[in-house]
Amino acid sequence: MSMLKRHPLLLGLVGLVAAFIAGGVVVSVGMRLYGGIQEFQVALGEHRAWLLIWRLAFYGTLAFFWIRYGRRRLLERVAEDRDGGEQGRLLLRKLERMILIVVVLIEGYNLFIWWGV
Repeated sequence: MSMLKRHPLLLGLVGLVAAFIAGGVVVSVGMRLYGGIQEFQVALGEHRAWLLIWRLAFYGTLAFFWIRYGRRRLLERVAEDRDGGEQGRLLLRKLERMILIVVVLIEGYNLFIWWGV
């Protein structure tokens, strides 16, 4: 058994660090392409609609693969628990709701900034 499977918090931390590194690389490349941070921010502002469409497509793809493959496999594993997976299914539903709330809040904030309210 790998170390990341035995320590799920470590897996989450590795994912978080990888996301920060990927974000830093994207900003660094964007700054180099556009000549600086101000020019990169202007370019992001000009392409807000396309970036929103890209994010929605990304979220949709993640949701599709989660529902189609990941959730089913997880529920099969949880069904092997002593209680038949009742507690696991409850926790999974709560986690899915929390993730959905976080995504809606993030995108709501982005729309709030976009509209300049």
